[in-house]
Amino acid sequence: MNLRSAARALLILITLSAPLAAQTSRFGIVPAPRAGGGEVTFKVDEGGRVEAEKDEYTIFEGGVTIEYQDMRLRADKVTYNLKTKDVTAEGKVVIDQGPTRISATQAIYNLESKSGTFFNATGTMDPELHFSGSRIEKLDEDTYRLTDGVFTSCDLDRPAWSFHVGSAEVTLNDYAHLRNVTFRTRNVPILWTPRLLWPTKSERSRGFLIPRLQFLQEFGTRFELGYFIPFGESVDATITADVTTAGYYGGGLNVRYVPSQDVKLGDIYVYGVRDADPQRITPGSSGADEAFRWRYRWQHAQDNLPGDFRGVIDIQDFSNLDFFRQFGRDPEMTMLSNIHSSAYVTKNRPRYSLNILADRRELAFVRSQHFEQLPAVQLRMYPQRVGGSPLYYSMESSAAYLRTNSVAGADSTTSYFRTDVFPTLSLQLRTPPWFSIRPQIALRGTHYSASLERDPVTLRSVLSEEPVSRFYTQGQVEVVGPSFSRIFNRQVGAFSRFKHVMEPRFRYGYTSGTSNQDHIIRFDTVDSPFLPIVRESVEYSLTQRLIGKERGTAGSAREVMSFSLRQTAALSSPFTTATPGSSALAEHKFTPLVATLRVNPYQSVTVDASATVGNVSNQLDQTSLSANLIGSGLRGGRYLSLTWFATYEHPETTTVESSQWRVSTGGTFLSNRLRADLQLSFDAREREFLEQRYILGGTGSCYGLAVAYRRFFVYPGGRKKADHSVDVAITLRNVGTIGSLR
Repeated sequence: MNLRSAARALLILITLSAPLAAQTSRFGIVPAPRAGGGEVTFKVDEGGRVEAEKDEYTIFEGGVTIEYQDMRLRADKVTYNLKTKDVTAEGKVVIDQGPTRISATQAIYNLESKSGTFFNATGTMDPELHFSGSRIEKLDEDTYRLTDGVFTSCDLDRPAWSFHVGSAEVTLNDYAHLRNVTFRTRNVPILWTPRLLWPTKSERSRGFLIPRLQFLQEFGTRFELGYFIPFGESVDATITADVTTAGYYGGGLNVRYVPSQDVKLGDIYVYGVRDADPQRITPGSSGADEAFRWRYRWQHAQDNLPGDFRGVIDIQDFSNLDFFRQFGRDPEMTMLSNIHSSAYVTKNRPRYSLNILADRRELAFVRSQHFEQLPAVQLRMYPQRVGGSPLYYSMESSAAYLRTNSVAGADSTTSYFRTDVFPTLSLQLRTPPWFSIRPQIALRGTHYSASLERDPVTLRSVLSEEPVSRFYTQGQVEVVGPSFSRIFNRQVGAFSRFKHVMEPRFRYGYTSGTSNQDHIIRFDTVDSPFLPIVRESVEYSLTQRLIGKERGTAGSAREVMSFSLRQTAALSSPFTTATPGSSALAEHKFTPLVATLRVNPYQSVTVDASATVGNVSNQLDQTSLSANLIGSGLRGGRYLSLTWFATYEHPETTTVESSQWRVSTGGTFLSNRLRADLQLSFDAREREFLEQRYILGGTGSCYGLAVAYRRFFVYPGGRKKADHSVDVAITLRNVGTIGSLR
């Protein structure tokens, strides 16, 4: 199946009399009030003439205006039947009824029944859809018939796009039956169909959606068609089917629901596709030989559950993530590092928060690792003052059933229980503004139903069913200051003066013995705390801040720049590998030295930079830089986002050298009629683009056109191969969008 065959199939599908653009009504004629009598008023312009004939007809000439109920008619000449209320209008005929206006050269109209025929007519229907026809008949209160007509949202004199119909019968709040339909751009025919069914309902209606096309190098051209089904005002479903020229057949279901005000989000999405070439997936990976691929996602958020809880569900899964990365339906999936699913209920109070959750996180590596909590109960008590004393009490606690396959020496998934209690008592002392000291003592007790033991032969840690408990106390004293500051009364840019602050910070920590830390299964930060598990340590940092006062009496003060240096030193035994920040397997007295810089001269400009000097290499281990310009910083809604991240290889470490750039920029041009966006990911070490995405779009008075080109890498059979896709989206005002940008 080639591109020509796909186009032919598209034309065949469009020729079917299926209701397109079914989610919302795109046009409709507002009906008049039912017949109920009323006074008919006439007004003739100055210099006009009125002639009565046998008390049956009255002829008005010279600019006539007739008003009856909600209808207003104006013409050069009007013949009015006094008995039947029939009106024959000639010349420049204009009839207004609600938001609908019809202009014609001649009209025969009955005021009582609101029916009639208009010749050489043009008109406007809400919302801003224009039409014309050699003859328009109003058959009854709700039905219209149009002959040799044109529908468009553009200027009728020279429309950028239009639907030309041989005939059409339109029933209000139902459907428009169109025959001999040609879609044109300017005067060039693009598509033709003998019949077309279009909804005119004011509420959502079922029917086929506008088809979508996507062009992929690796998988061929994809054609997608959807069918929309509403279930009242609070639930709807969209069924989709798609096919590619490479032999991939897929289908999906998307259900959205908001049954009450308490439900803030309800969305279920399921999709499956027949894989025409299962061997393109890396051999040995999960599902490499399966011919059917699937994915799903369920998102739900609800307030005011029993017990005043709030619930959130966000679960997703893939039969094979590598396949969907290559299939190219979602560009963000290329950068997905893990698959995370969670469901929880939470209650937040001023003094505590209670969470009951279940979650699963699968790392997206060649050898997948997963971490599950099924379930976990977490109770956190916020700092509370103890009586009238300066003491404050807080606590973190949890109980969880954990599952993971990351334990060395385990043949399958490891399941075990863990309970953790972590109370803290702190002392708030009265100090001057430039100096603060905060002592704190904490006790942590954690029990595990399984543990790790060292194999005497291989000397590696292996899983053991023996339970283990870990207890330790931590005392720390955090000292901030003494801070030094100086005021500079200088006007620079938008600021009238500046304040430079130098703020040293020290934190001394003491931890009781934790000799069994090597027996702990590492799952999260409960098992590998951020605070170093050594007997004595001190963290020291020096931060410099530049605070600017904006000009004007209403100007506020904000931080425009900061720079800090931070490191931790062990005063007793060296740090273990459980301590975050250590870059080697050996034990060392110091963590890496981290330097961070943040510059924010304007609300729309932010620059962040960081560098890490390794405690093993004594050289740069990694550096990063990011800059963002948004909002008023650039004209025309333009933006720029730049990120660079690099790691450096040293003989004594296992770090792999890398250097990557990511650039995202875009904006509008030519008085907002043209928009361009660019997204790049570049590997500076390999000197190649990992991903490129270019989007170019333009808008006219009644249409929009956007084209996206994406180039990325896929790995069929473990081989690296470049692929690309092209997406096209055409938006017709008050009609809908054909295609989409993924």
